[in-house]
Formats: sequence, C-alpha cells, structure tokens
Amino acid sequence: MIDKIFFSRKKTMIIFGLLAIGAATLLYFGSERENRNVVINEVCADNFCAYRNSSGDYPDYVELYNMSEEDVSGLYLSDSRKNPKKFKVEETIPSNEYYVVELSKYMENGFGISKGGEELFLSNEEGRIIDSVAIPELSLDVTYSRTEDGEGRFSTMSATPGGSNSDAVQVATSFIESPKFSIEDGFYNEGTKLKITSSPLVDIFYTDDGSVPDENSHKYKGEITLSDASAKDNIYANEIMYPTYIPPAYKIDKANVISAIAVNKFTGKKSRVETHTYFVGFDKKDVYKDMKIMSLVFDPEDLFGHDRGIYTLGKKYDEYKELGGFVDLPDDRIPSSFTDENGWVQYRSSYTNSESKGTESERRAHMTVFDEAHKDLFSQDIGVRIAGESTRASHQKSLNLYSREKYDGNEYFANSFFNNNEKKIRLRRCDSGVAYLEPFIQSVIGETGIPYQDSEPAAVFINGEYWGIYNLREKYDENYFKEHFGIPFEQLWTVKNSEVEWGDIGADEAYNSLIDRICELDMSDDEAYSSVESELDIDNMIDYYCILLFFNDQDINGEHNRFLFRTREPGAGACSDGKWRFVAYDLDVTCENVENDTVSDYREIDEKMFLPGYFYSRPGFKERFYNRMVELTENELSYEHLSKKLSEWDKVYREQSIETYRRFNEDDYSEKDYERELSKLDSFFKNRKEYVLKMLEKDIKEN
Repeated sequence: MIDKIFFSRKKTMIIFGLLAIGAATLLYFGSERENRNVVINEVCADNFCAYRNSSGDYPDYVELYNMSEEDVSGLYLSDSRKNPKKFKVEETIPSNEYYVVELSKYMENGFGISKGGEELFLSNEEGRIIDSVAIPELSLDVTYSRTEDGEGRFSTMSATPGGSNSDAVQVATSFIESPKFSIEDGFYNEGTKLKITSSPLVDIFYTDDGSVPDENSHKYKGEITLSDASAKDNIYANEIMYPTYIPPAYKIDKANVISAIAVNKFTGKKSRVETHTYFVGFDKKDVYKDMKIMSLVFDPEDLFGHDRGIYTLGKKYDEYKELGGFVDLPDDRIPSSFTDENGWVQYRSSYTNSESKGTESERRAHMTVFDEAHKDLFSQDIGVRIAGESTRASHQKSLNLYSREKYDGNEYFANSFFNNNEKKIRLRRCDSGVAYLEPFIQSVIGETGIPYQDSEPAAVFINGEYWGIYNLREKYDENYFKEHFGIPFEQLWTVKNSEVEWGDIGADEAYNSLIDRICELDMSDDEAYSSVESELDIDNMIDYYCILLFFNDQDINGEHNRFLFRTREPGAGACSDGKWRFVAYDLDVTCENVENDTVSDYREIDEKMFLPGYFYSRPGFKERFYNRMVELTENELSYEHLSKKLSEWDKVYREQSIETYRRFNEDDYSEKDYERELSKLDSFFKNRKEYVLKMLEKDIKEN
C-alpha cells in the first residue's frame, strides 16, 4: 500500500503520503516550465533524519507544490527526458498544497536519483515537461530547494518537507580554509600560549565554552593564555536534566574548549568550525591518573535547547505539565505521575526530550580521546544519541556513539576501542556508587565462556565540564559477531527482548518456535528433547541461568533484557552449529538481598522466564543443572575469586566512582559512603553461595 501525504501552504495538513526514494541534488532549469501550476519545490536525495514517514522509515523525497487555485492531477516524475512518464503521481494535488513524493528504485516504475547528480523532470499527462532541476551532489539531510516557494532559484537548504521553504535555513556547501591552532589537543601547564592563525583576508572568531562561534563571538586579537578552567563557574552542569536533579554546589573540573571559525572580511564566507580541548593543571589532579579521558563537544542547543536538546526536559516536559494541568505549579510540586481523563497513567519520565529516539534524535559532536597516559589518540566528528531505557530518567545518561561518513568522511572510528571496523560504541553510565558493578559482572560472565561486552573506564567531559566516569562498552552489532565469532552479516540472527534485531522473518519464526516447544513439549520425550537440543546450546543456557540466579538479576523477564544469537545456517564461523546462545546483557539491577529466592521470583514472572524448569523432567537434568552451579560457585563465582577481582577493579575505579556520585547525586558523598557500598557488595559475594544452592535444592525437590 502506498501512502499519500498532502501539506497545506497555510497550515500543514497530513492526509497520508505517496512516497518515493531518490538521491542527489538539484540545479534549476526554468526554460522547460510550462503551465506552472505545479512545480518541484524541494528535493532531499540523501535522507538520514530530515523526514520520517508514517511507517517509521526515512525515505528520500521530492516535494511538489501546487501554486494554482485548482486541483491538479495526471503528473509524472522521471530521471529521463526520453521517458518523462516513468513514475506516476497517483493522487490529485489540491490547490495551494504541498505534496511529498517518496521515490525508490524498488517501487513499481520507480527510480532512484543518482547521488552523482542528474536531472529530475516533472511532466503532465501529455508527457510535456513542466518543470525540471539538475541535481548536484548533496550531503545527508541537505535539500535542494527553492528559496521562495514555487518561485526563484534553488539553493542548498535545511529540510522542510510539507512546509514552506521560508522556514528553511541556508546550508553552506563550500568553505574557506579553517583557522590553524598552534598546539594540539592535550594536557598543558598553566600559562601555555595558544595562537590561532589564518589568511590576512579573514577575521577569526572563537568561543571558550563549547558553543558554536559566529561573528558575535570573541574576536581573536592575539595569543590566548591557557589556565585551569575549573575555576570558572559551572554552565552545563546547572542545566536541569531531570526534575529530581540538583546541580552541584561546587565548581566541577573543567577543560578549556576552544572553537574557532574564519570569516572572509570581504565576502563573508566562513570556514568550518575548528575545535580543540586543553586540560590545564590536571597533572596535580590524581583522580585522573592512569585514566582514559574523552572530550565531547556539542552545539549546546543540541543537548540542552528547549526544542531539540536531547539531554534535557525541554518542550516534552511542557507537554506533561499542560496535560496534567500543572503549568502553574512550582517544579517541586509537580507529581511524577497522574491518571488522565481516559484512565491512563501518565508518567513524568516519559515526557522529557531525552525520550526521543531514532535517527532524528542523533546529534553531532566533536570527540577527542586521550589514552591512560593522556596522549591524544584521535579526534573525530561523530553522532551521539541517548542510549537505553532507564537512563533517560537519570541524571548521568548513557550515550551511543556513531562513526558515520556524513560527519567527517569516516565510516569507522579512526582508532579502534575493542575491535576492528567499529562503527558504534556505548558510553555506559554508572548505576550506583560502585560505578563499575555492571561491567564487573559482565567480565565475570565472560570467564564462564558466555559472550559478553568488554569495557574500559573513561572520564568524560562534555563541552569542557566533568561528566563523570563512564564505561566504554562494546555494542552487540553485526561487527561484534563478525569479529568475535567470524559470523558473516548475512548469516547472523539475533533476538533482543523477544524481537529480531538482526535477521529476517526466519529468525523470528525459529526463535518463537523454539520457545514454544520448550514450554509446551515434554522434555522427557527423546524426540521432543532432540528437537530443542538441535537448536539450543543447553550448556550455555545452564551457565546463563546459574549466573542470573547467583547475582540475583531483578531486571529481567521472558521478554525483557534477554539477548540471544545464532547463525542462520550451520557452518558459518565459530558457534556455527545453528544453535541459539544467550549473551550477557544489561545486568544493572543485581547483587541486592543476598537471601532472595531468585528461582521463585523467576517462576512467578512469566512462563517464558525460567526455562531450565521445563527440562526438569529430563532424566539427569536436575543433577546437571545443580552440579554446574556448585562448580561455578567453587571457581568463577567463588568468594575468593570475586573478592580478589573486586579489589582489582576498586583500585582503578575508586576515586572516579566517588567523584561521579558527588557530581550527579550528593555533594557530600564521601569515601566512607563508598566503602559502605563496597562492603555490602563484598558481603553479597561472600554469602550468596549458601543461599543460591539452598534455593536451587528447594526448587529441584519441589518441581
């Protein structure tokens, strides 16, 4: 079914939209226009997040505009002058309305616009060309649009699909040379001098707070003396990221972020922004010793702007207040939830800008990474999104980082973090005062042979301000399974939270069929068991559940926080037997209440949660399951091993864990507070074996 979308000139009116995928850029040829009732008004040839259709996809598009006072039908689009009626626009375009057409070579009689540039033709029923444009190369999300709706020349502009081009912003496609900085990103002593140079024909403007420089910024007049920026007042740390957030009452550590542009004195043409990060006086701050450091610099509006900021309450929170009638209430009296007039419970946590997801929520950032010796590893422009679910209601939020050609021409990160050809990496926030608990548990799981996400600590600065300790973390994506197991992308099937993430309909059918057979068939029957065993690594399942039970994972059910993978067919890479295997995934609610009967909890959650229980009828399985738990608690899960490992991680993370908790939660959080949390964790490891074996014995006996 092809959707149709109309947009009114006076007000946007969506009726559903006919659509089509194209790619490239346009130069206008007015000589071919006749009967100019309808014209090509806007073209997006490389849509990343400029336009999202009703199916949630991001197609390339052509916007037509009916300038006349009459409805118009019988129109065609084509990339061939000899065949002007290649693609028919099925709908009648009402008077004074915009019409978005999605183009794709995969549609019937459809076509794609070459990104290398070509002409696009609009013709009528008689095949007479009534408008045309020649497409130059365009960047992602940049359109080739009329500067005045229906009239005038084309120019590279921001996207306004279905809306007036008067709201669009001119987008520069060529730049003068960027200014040069005399010193590279790095760690320097107080009083270090920075010089910024360029052509005598330009003026240089710069900012020192992470904001984007323009002609209204500081005008460069001479060398800049660098000092410890920590003495400056907090700026971004004072932004209210969530209603419960209280900004730190002290000055947090800061780096110098200097961003500069060059502007030609005569033509006004600008350079691209050049950004560098300088840490001054940090040789005296032991909290960063032997710690990898990452600097992320954003346009502040992209993080904290009311309309498009992804790290703030913003306009979405205004919706919550209006919906609940809280507009006139002080912030501290606005409830965290309410029941609306339809009886639905509305939660505050769902109404912040941070809840935005998908490609339209991705923001550009300049990333600079320093190794543990504080040497500059590399700098790169990347895309950033908020990552995860619960993190969106947290003060410190997890972030996904993306390397994309659209930002600086790099498909992969210029320097690998864990694997070759990395395109995605996660910065995982701290879940408690013991900031490293979740990655610690993941590393323990990895010792059992279960696939896990490797990680390493990094102190992060956003726009020069300390943003706490994060865990740089591998992402489960096609590259992970290729690098670790040699599984080609076309052979990869993964299921996350009971939904296929990588694969096709076959993956969904295979996974659900397996779970149904486990839950419905009698595993004492050899044929039924053989059917399941041929598609599930039983040893992997046993180890996985032993881990969950031991660490008392309380944020999981049959369709939440579970991740499995397999090869589509046997013979592709390691783990190439075509069997489903569990991987370590999202273990952030663990190690609480050492006495808790986790098996009973799992049996009560839902029928698909405690899968080992369905195998109890199989002769020898109970003993196999219990004996493996005993074996693990004497080795990888033994107190001796866990306590020693905890001590090693503590040495690396201690100071940063304390500083991060102070930064985002409690100003007076102390090392004694941290010690208490660490002691509780150590006590859990010491005593959990006794309780986990007792609860497993009880469950086996009763079932």
